[in-house]
Amino acid sequence: MGNLCECCGIRDKGPTGLPQYGSGGNAGHGYALAINDRATMEDAVAIQENVAGYTCLAVLDGHGGDKAATLAQSQLARQLNQHLQQTSNKEQAAIDAFHAVEELMHEELAGEASMLPSGTSSGTVACVALFQEKEVILVNLGDCRAVVCESSKLATKTKDHSPEKNELEKQRLHHSGVSVECGYVDGKVQVSRAFGDITAETGHKILGLTCTPEVTIVEVKETTEFLILATDGIWDGIQDQTAITTARKVLRETRSPEAAAKAVLEAAGK
Repeated sequence: MGNLCECCGIRDKGPTGLPQYGSGGNAGHGYALAINDRATMEDAVAIQENVAGYTCLAVLDGHGGDKAATLAQSQLARQLNQHLQQTSNKEQAAIDAFHAVEELMHEELAGEASMLPSGTSSGTVACVALFQEKEVILVNLGDCRAVVCESSKLATKTKDHSPEKNELEKQRLHHSGVSVECGYVDGKVQVSRAFGDITAETGHKILGLTCTPEVTIVEVKETTEFLILATDGIWDGIQDQTAITTARKVLRETRSPEAAAKAVLEAAGK
């Protein structure tokens, strides 16, 4: 995994797609990514216009290889578009879309698990923002995080799904009889929600893991300015409000979300 930060002005429109690595963007969206001393890159971004009338931005942070992140990246927007058009219940539609992505990935990841010495396939967490003029739908699975800025301050943020960072997740695992050892769920992964992580032994996910995301719907107000999506590698190095202040300063000076994303990444020491 690497360190990935994505910044966007909520009221602007952006491109139909971005490359997986590096940095880039336009007046609406920008991202910056650093591999640092990691041997491989398992992170990805996905940006797609007109997903059931929303602009869809996603940050994915893979682990145990890049296959799960690549598969999820290719399916997320398509499944969200399909399920959001089938019902007026946006929260359930997002949940169903994530479950569909997991199902579509399962066979290939089960095959991967059978070929790996660890006996466990790659996995990935994901944080998605779907936005239009009046609202933003945040869909989070794992320990990436989205923060929304209003009037220069943190207004909304997603919850991290990790037993070390989320007491409710820790309790959920405990009540399910799942062990957490030094922050590792069932001794294998440090997150409690993710795509993938299929074990060759059972053909199912690591015990305790779920692909059910948490969904937050945010009203876009006149004071709503921008949002930041980033992997845990960024948030481990910078406070939410500091990231917002850093990004806002650069946005006001340059009007470049790409420059803002790079500034947040650098401020986090990446």
